[in-house]
Amino acid sequence: MARSVFRGLRLLILFPVVAGCTVLENRVPCPCYLDVDYREVATGDRAEMPGGVVDVKLFAPEPGWTQRHRLDDCPELEEVTVDKARIRVVGLVHDRPLRGFLDEGTEIRYEPGNQIDSLYVHTEEVNCTGEEARTVLRPHKQFSTIFITDEEDGDLCRQYHLVIRGTTCGFDAADCAALEGPYWYTVQEYDGAGRISVRIPRQMRDDLVLEFWDKESRLKLFSSPLGLRIFDAGYDPAAEELPDYEFRIDFRRALVFLRIVDWEEVRVYGLYE
Repeated sequence: MARSVFRGLRLLILFPVVAGCTVLENRVPCPCYLDVDYREVATGDRAEMPGGVVDVKLFAPEPGWTQRHRLDDCPELEEVTVDKARIRVVGLVHDRPLRGFLDEGTEIRYEPGNQIDSLYVHTEEVNCTGEEARTVLRPHKQFSTIFITDEEDGDLCRQYHLVIRGTTCGFDAADCAALEGPYWYTVQEYDGAGRISVRIPRQMRDDLVLEFWDKESRLKLFSSPLGLRIFDAGYDPAAEELPDYEFRIDFRRALVFLRIVDWEEVRVYGLYE
């Protein structure tokens, strides 16, 4: 019996003692070591974002640790020392460094006249009440691109000022829920196929419209209810990933052909209905 006790004491003496967090102490004040896993960040569409960055921020509930990495120079893993708590981890992937994101909270809003950026978000509440925890960043697409064209490769659309207008101005990165507020943007981007494109944030209702304005008089001529069309096509405000849409206008027949990008099904609507 005396031999066993003596041997145990020798083992305790040989182990190094960590200051402040020894085996014999109350370990409640000791920190948690949170591993942030970046290996799924720069994949898919995000891998094609030149100049893209990932911002990670911790909220418990106040903003805490923050980090930024370029997508082309992102680590696989990063260890963060945090207080023991349930911590909200927000990872935001975007195509250009933007000032002010997540500085005061998790709401991301766009002022009228500004188009939403290409944003991918990971959000998760992580249990860091133990000594070790892990989060795997899996950002999801928080915008839809609307491609607009016509029967003349976009020439007829370009005769108008096109404005997209709605009542959702961004989203809360804590849960990716849409935020209410005025949203409008003058569509200006064209691709090689003559398509006009505009990005819209997550929608909370079906009131998004595409407006056609006269370039000379600057008067609105008519509008087309785009929100009604995409909701009819199955738009889900709570979807994890948001799809893109092609909106093709036949001005002669006053028809609109709506297709979810990468889908074959095409829906037909009246232009003014």
